[in-house]
Amino acid sequence: MIQHRGRSSILKNASFLFIAHIAGRILSFILTIILPKYLVGGFDDLGKYFFALWLTNLLSSVTELGLHTPLIRNLASDRSKSRLLISNAFAIRIVLSIITLLILVLIVSLKYPDDVGLLIYIIGISEIINAFAQLFRCAFRAYENMGYEALGVIIERTVVFLLGIWLVIMGYGIVTFGVVVLIASFINLAFTSFIMLTRFTKLDLKSIKFGISIDLLKQSLPYAIGGILYMAYFRVDGVLLKNMLGSQGNISMGWYGTGYSFVNAFTIIPGAFSGAIMPVMSRTFASSRTIELDNLYTRSIKLMFMIGLPLAIGITFLADEIIVILYPLSRFELRDQEALIIILKVLIWSGMLLFMNFAITTLYRATDSRKAYTIITALSLCVNIISNIILIPKYSYLGASISMIISEFVFFICGAVHVQKYICKMKDAFSIAKIIIASIILAFILYAFKNIIFINQYVHLIITFIVAIIIYSAFILLTKTLDKEDIAMIRRDE
Repeated sequence: MIQHRGRSSILKNASFLFIAHIAGRILSFILTIILPKYLVGGFDDLGKYFFALWLTNLLSSVTELGLHTPLIRNLASDRSKSRLLISNAFAIRIVLSIITLLILVLIVSLKYPDDVGLLIYIIGISEIINAFAQLFRCAFRAYENMGYEALGVIIERTVVFLLGIWLVIMGYGIVTFGVVVLIASFINLAFTSFIMLTRFTKLDLKSIKFGISIDLLKQSLPYAIGGILYMAYFRVDGVLLKNMLGSQGNISMGWYGTGYSFVNAFTIIPGAFSGAIMPVMSRTFASSRTIELDNLYTRSIKLMFMIGLPLAIGITFLADEIIVILYPLSRFELRDQEALIIILKVLIWSGMLLFMNFAITTLYRATDSRKAYTIITALSLCVNIISNIILIPKYSYLGASISMIISEFVFFICGAVHVQKYICKMKDAFSIAKIIIASIILAFILYAFKNIIFINQYVHLIITFIVAIIIYSAFILLTKTLDKEDIAMIRRDE
């Protein structure tokens, strides 16, 4: 009965977070469609917002400094120390926030004394506020009450979505939208603080001890390095794109950030899968069941490839229609459409590789292979920076898109080789071949349908999508590429 309740609690908490993050992704995705339609500066203004967001995301890794993982672990192991640990973590966060704010002031004063700088301040303060909310949410996770975290996320994203869209439609600019983001962060912090202080633990400044704070920092260091590298890996391209293109930096960032948001919306799929399979991998690794770990890894790679490859092919063929429907010439320029189409067609292939890399990253976390993960991430980051520096001046947003594919490919090759040699084996190459054949058939179908004329673009897109899904799925099922064991792995709860 205890075990059953434990599983129910895990499933319930995971479901809360999954629903909240899906809702957040959907609202953010809709924002990238609506905002450029009503902002006075269109994609140029949106590019300013994306840049401020990405730059402050990068700096937020300094504010967070890997503190959450050891804090949750320590809280979960001994809840009687909640007040002591939260209070000391709070003191650490104050110091780190001041450091982050000083860095922001330095960057803005030296480089961005305009509305971009104002946005950086607004979004930067929002990120700092969110850092405190995330700190308090550690208590929710340690006490296995993630419903509160999910509710806070939904409240914040809903405020940004509804109030932000309303003000932009009313004619207010991107700076006002940034203020809405800041207001939503304050609301989230107020809600999170109230729940933590009334239901879990109080803050006690008398409990702050230098030795305890230093010990928490020491425990967080390995995670801090990984967190900084991870955030830099996914944000440095946008920062370089904005700064290397001069007057074209804002609009290029607007196009690139929009295409990136499209691809990022799909990562909820591997993210959900990763959350479900990692505990199983961890238990399998801990019990030294090598053959079963090989099986889990093999099927993870296969499932991610089975979804990621046809998705990349489908978006490549349908990107023109998707962009024309979402960003019509009645409101946008032809150059907007052309830029978004090429970015989406290229970036979606980095998304396909990202699906595969999720499987590798999940295995690394399940087996506590932090050193290997850090080295490979650092190598991929270096490749990303170098390729962006080479390609952006020549190819603008296309160069940044290609650089992301290159760096994801480097991560995949290095990770797959290392895993194969030192952790576990990928054994089912035949299924990979069948997925490739099914995807080639899918490509032929999509190519054929491009020349078939329907009533309008909407009908053509819907019919093409449905037919392609049916034929691809039929091939996968008839050839038993997706078998009962794959389905059992997805559904397993122990």
